[in-house]
Amino acid sequence: MEAHPEKDIPVTEGETVDHRVPGSGRDTGVQEYPFKDKVPGGTDVIEVAEGIYWARIPLPWSLDHINVYLFDEGDGWTVIDTGARGNTGKEAWEAIEKAVLKGRPLKRVIATHMHPDHLGLAGWLVERRNAEFWITQAEYLLANTLWLSAGAEFPENELTYLFRNGVDRKYEPMIRAAGYGNFKKGVHTLPSSYIRMEDGMELELGNRRWRVVIGRGHSPEHACLLCLDEPLFIGGDQILPEITSNVSVYAREPHGNPLAHWLSSLDRMRAITGNPMVLPSHGRVFFGLRTRLDALIEGHLVKLERLHDWCKEPKTTVKTFKALYRRKIEGMDFYLALGEAVAHLHLLESLNVLNRSFDGDVYQFTSINVFNKDTALQQVNAQTGVSLRDLSDFE
Repeated sequence: MEAHPEKDIPVTEGETVDHRVPGSGRDTGVQEYPFKDKVPGGTDVIEVAEGIYWARIPLPWSLDHINVYLFDEGDGWTVIDTGARGNTGKEAWEAIEKAVLKGRPLKRVIATHMHPDHLGLAGWLVERRNAEFWITQAEYLLANTLWLSAGAEFPENELTYLFRNGVDRKYEPMIRAAGYGNFKKGVHTLPSSYIRMEDGMELELGNRRWRVVIGRGHSPEHACLLCLDEPLFIGGDQILPEITSNVSVYAREPHGNPLAHWLSSLDRMRAITGNPMVLPSHGRVFFGLRTRLDALIEGHLVKLERLHDWCKEPKTTVKTFKALYRRKIEGMDFYLALGEAVAHLHLLESLNVLNRSFDGDVYQFTSINVFNKDTALQQVNAQTGVSLRDLSDFE
């Protein structure tokens, strides 16, 4: 397995990690960070495995970075994820191109999913470097829908969704004034064509074989990548080391149940054997995939249990925030928190332990029956359309 002999790539030193032995042992039950507190910055990148470089692109938000991964293909490069549209991201890429890519062609841009921090600069990179664009179909089509539907006027169905979930109508003028163009602001014109990734397909990346593992819930068809030759797993936003990705219901699918898909996807990934190094989209590279999956699942089950208990008396969605969040929710975080609260309520409703009522103005939710945290995941997986094929089917 040969990488291009680029001796002067600026690499940040970390602990020596043996990537050659598949599995790298078993999950110890504790997350471990092989590069300790070292993270890449600017044009300084970290080589996490032979020919695979971890870089960071700054973001103009409270979550101030995205991890991107550069794969040395010998005759060029593949990159995974791009950062959001804007001069800051473009300048970061231009510096990386000069210091790391060193004039060799960019062959492929892969987006794990459709959120602006992941594909916001995909079109820009593809256009200027004549690269291929790889993404799953649902992510590409939804990104196009959101980009093309952006406008100055806030859609009526979006207002209806907010008010029915308990947002005070006094905020209507402010909401209307904000318009409906945030997605487009963060995303360059999308590539006009793409190469479709599908669950279970294999591709070659950085002189290694990888399998696409789809996760759902945070986005409709998020692509993770499991290396079949070394203990490596590209987790995207599906598996982050310290925070959990937002799982929201949106006005375009007001009765959706994304938390069921999210939990089932995480449970499915517990079938991944060994202890691969996880390359996440935010935070630090880590070991402890199974430990983190267990923690993410348990965290949501605890929230569901707390929410069920909170709704012994009827509650609007906004009134459930105290049960779900431990801090005051303000600004853009309010919209994300509302969508996630609806997702938790809808999952309980789908398990027949929560009743929804509607007075013609707002929904209220009331607990019924018993919520059993220990059997909830099994019930979720049994729901129609929730579970994907077992990973063992692809062996």
